[in-house]
Amino acid sequence: MNKRKSKYGFGKIKRGNLKLFGAFLGAAFLFLLLTKLSQDYTEEVSLNVELSNLEDELVIVNDSLPKVKVMVKSKGFSLLKYMFNDSETITIDVQSEMFKKNKSLFWDAKNKKYKLNTLLGKSVEILDIKPDTIEFKYDMLASKKVPVVLNKKVVFSDGFDIVNNFKLSQDSIKVIGSKQIIDTIDSVETKLFQLENINKDISKSITLVSVKDVEFMPKNLYLEAKVRRFTEGEFTLPVELINIPTGKIVNIFPKEVDLIFYVDIENFKNVKPEDFRLVSDFNDVKNDSQSTLNIQIAKKSDLVKRTRLLQNNLEFIIAN
Repeated sequence: MNKRKSKYGFGKIKRGNLKLFGAFLGAAFLFLLLTKLSQDYTEEVSLNVELSNLEDELVIVNDSLPKVKVMVKSKGFSLLKYMFNDSETITIDVQSEMFKKNKSLFWDAKNKKYKLNTLLGKSVEILDIKPDTIEFKYDMLASKKVPVVLNKKVVFSDGFDIVNNFKLSQDSIKVIGSKQIIDTIDSVETKLFQLENINKDISKSITLVSVKDVEFMPKNLYLEAKVRRFTEGEFTLPVELINIPTGKIVNIFPKEVDLIFYVDIENFKNVKPEDFRLVSDFNDVKNDSQSTLNIQIAKKSDLVKRTRLLQNNLEFIIAN
């Protein structure tokens, strides 16, 4: 029994020594760290500049945003946070801290070290600022109305189509931004609107393709379309020869041609032959050897979506 107790007691002493050694090691590391952090170091800090109290009619040109670097010196304790994030943000009042010249705003950073000291800390010594004068180029805010271009890819179900045309909630929008940019914008496109197998009315919100540093009013539009089942109809119609010279008799063949029209089923019965007029113009005769003329659809029903002729020209003979 005494022998076993002796072994157990030795194990306790050994583990105690390890804990004591670990405590001394931790204390030594902490002492070394405190010693290092109490020494002076230099560090480069990136400065992000934000502007406040900027006039409504001014807009900062993005490609002019300055990159500011500040070289500082301080104890390691003060600079410890920059090991994880080497940037700071400073807010500058345009009205009270900056001056204008040649469409630029300037901030004299070299003579505003007190503001930087307030930001970075009183214990931090500022060694250098690059650039020492910070410049922001600006432009006057401008606006104008431009047309909207609908970018779409819509596939209808068999037998279905759109009545009339796609309709946007408005055909133009207001664009607002730097005059330099606004002058280059002639139109604004919608993002691709894509649908398949459509057999019912369309009513969707649609977004616009953004332009950098430009604001749209409104930002979104609505697209509507009336969709119906369509069918084809056919009329045999007379062809009228117009602008015949006085005293001439001209015979034409054929005197009638077939016209195919495409219309939604709801309006099929409302389309009448008298809604159409087919003509050939004798003024289109260019020389004595010509014997044919084109047939033109001079009038068509407002109800039909499209039309086509089964014969597009006729022959003529001058009788005298």
